[in-house]
Amino acid sequence: MKTCVLTITTATDGQENTITRKGEMQLGLSGICLQYREENTKVSIQIQGERAQIDRQGDYSLHLDLERGKQQKGAIGIAGSIGEVNTYAYKIAYLQKEDCILLLLHYDLDFSGEIQKMKLRILARAEER
Repeated sequence: MKTCVLTITTATDGQENTITRKGEMQLGLSGICLQYREENTKVSIQIQGERAQIDRQGDYSLHLDLERGKQQKGAIGIAGSIGEVNTYAYKIAYLQKEDCILLLLHYDLDFSGEIQKMKLRILARAEER
């Protein structure tokens, strides 16, 4: 894993938020892995082809399996209670160049019929040593 700086932009139902975090990235022939921490939280994102997995452990937990064009089941946990959420991914794409990754995920979260449109854009750049 290489140390990196991640610029993370999330859009929930069109409302954008951007944060910057230090983290780690691993570039492979078959996919990528990005990890970062926030206060009391660890986030891991793995991509292989048109499949993605997002895991978040901390004040709230999240486990999403995304596959482009398919509905999948995920889980969200808040205050010890875990609920199921359905996902549908429209776009799972990444561009990898030497020590830089651009990741794009577009998907819906379906909370029992209440749809939340999600877009995630992450730019990860290896830190210079």
